[in-house]
Amino acid sequence: MKGTGRTNARSVRTVRFRLRHLKRVLEIERASFGSEAYSSDMFLELDRRCGDLFFVAERAGRVVGYIVTCVHEAADIVSIAVDPAHRRTGVGSALMRRTLEELGERRVAVVGLMVRAADAGTVRFYRGFGFRRIRTVPRYYEDGGDAFLMRLRL
Repeated sequence: MKGTGRTNARSVRTVRFRLRHLKRVLEIERASFGSEAYSSDMFLELDRRCGDLFFVAERAGRVVGYIVTCVHEAADIVSIAVDPAHRRTGVGSALMRRTLEELGERRVAVVGLMVRAADAGTVRFYRGFGFRRIRTVPRYYEDGGDAFLMRLRL
């Protein structure tokens, strides 16, 4: 059912982002991306522009991850992050499944994302959902790191 959140077998509930979630989203963002973390203002702008596809994952009532996706001609997963203490427990997968379900319901044909080329684990995560590497984007990240542009046809 839309709007009520979804739960998987690992007791992760995905719900629409609300302003009350911002503090935890920022904590997870900083723990995940350090100096490249998005600011509070950036998340507020993403909520304004893409809020219907901005979800948080809750476990035992606590926010443990988030994903935000924007749709123009195609969908773009802007950011996804999981609290380090909850990684590899199904949180990221629950967020991705919820997003892909929502995009499918909207009949979005293509979803893309950028991922750090050196992050083999995350690249594998996306490949597990069917994403394919399209090209390498040299020096995409502030520290000069390369990225892969990845896409999935829904």
